Amino acid sequence: MSVPNELVEPWHEPVYVQVEARGPQIIHNPAEALEFLANDWVGSRRKHSFAREICSAAVRNQISSDTAREAFLQAVLDAKINTRAPDSQQ
Repeated sequence: MSVPNELVEPWHEPVYVQVEARGPQIIHNPAEALEFLANDWVGSRRKHSFAREICSAAVRNQISSDTAREAFLQAVLDAKINTRAPDSQQ
């Protein structure tokens, strides 16, 4: 599902994810979470399907964006995907 980002409510705080040796990705909203779940997911799928359903519902404005963030974050943590924010450059 491809939805323009400006049509999707952004999260109050982004989720940082890093898969294997790739650089960190910053997920700002349910549409970006859906893209990550579809294309970059690795590890456990125990909470993956639920997160996809919830993020999809948030993109359709059926539930809150923050509810989708929590479902996505729980799936990421369950899959043991690194969620550390990148170090700031000073």
